[in-house]
Amino acid sequence: MVSTVVEPKDRGTVLIISHAADIHATTVIERLQHRGEPVRLLDLATVPGQTALAIDYQSEDEPRALLKQAGQQDLDLSECRSIWWRRPQRFDLSAIGDAEAFAFAYNEWHEALAGLWQLADAFWVNNPVDDEVASHKAFQLREAAAVGLRIPRTLITSDPETARAFIDSLGFERTVFKVFSATEHTWRETRVLRREELEQIDDVRLAPVIFQEYIPAEVDLRITVVGDRVFPAAIYSQDTAYKVDFRMGMDDARIAATELPDDIVANLKNLLRRLNLVYGAVDMRRTPTGEHVFLEVNTAGQWLFVEQATGQPIAEAVAGALASASLPRD
Repeated sequence: MVSTVVEPKDRGTVLIISHAADIHATTVIERLQHRGEPVRLLDLATVPGQTALAIDYQSEDEPRALLKQAGQQDLDLSECRSIWWRRPQRFDLSAIGDAEAFAFAYNEWHEALAGLWQLADAFWVNNPVDDEVASHKAFQLREAAAVGLRIPRTLITSDPETARAFIDSLGFERTVFKVFSATEHTWRETRVLRREELEQIDDVRLAPVIFQEYIPAEVDLRITVVGDRVFPAAIYSQDTAYKVDFRMGMDDARIAATELPDDIVANLKNLLRRLNLVYGAVDMRRTPTGEHVFLEVNTAGQWLFVEQATGQPIAEAVAGALASASLPRD
């Protein structure tokens, strides 16, 4: 695993890359402060207006990599014992009106910061390179199947003819479709295909779509994995108005701690090791016959709704991993 144990620095800083409105980040910051740990929040949306960087190759020794934040002491990345790649924000280049100049500046910032992160000799949750690779749905489905997890029959396509054949093989009422990623501005739920939507299949030429067989559920499962610690929760989505995607009725769903078969736990741990992830929020479904089906792993998925409902100490596990700069063990 790339994000492995590093030699802890003497009370080195814990750096959290997120933003102040992220309640998961602020909760872990509070836990770390309660432990007396030095912690710093870095919001990449303050780049470049309030945050600058400096990577100085003064000698043949390691370069000095600094983050210079307005109103705060400069942060030397060599003094960071651990870094949580939680919810990095977009750089704020809104002052650049010209589209070509914007694209140039964005790429320069991306290249400089991507290099900066690789200079950090720190324990990552998760390393941004591994995080990005693991977030790709096509890849994680293959890896999940490789460790022995059952996955739905899946087609990712931009070809209408291939999409029609897949849908015909399952039946439109047994086919769901979903997007690769959903933001606050482009959020889409997982939906069962409707007959009238078959007339729009040609639109997949414009952007690839994920089609999957519909997996019936006894319960949905949100399984939060931190190192080797596994926190499984059952979400009783079938008791809500929208049974296809638990996120649609999460406020009304009963959520309770649950248990998983030993082989599922072992397979999930193996999956995160293969993906080089310290943290992952896994979505699965337990079918009425008791089968466990993998849907996806979210590299920065939410967990507070689970902790609040079940009492599982997930925030403490994340804080503990960052404070000790090591993988939590069962």
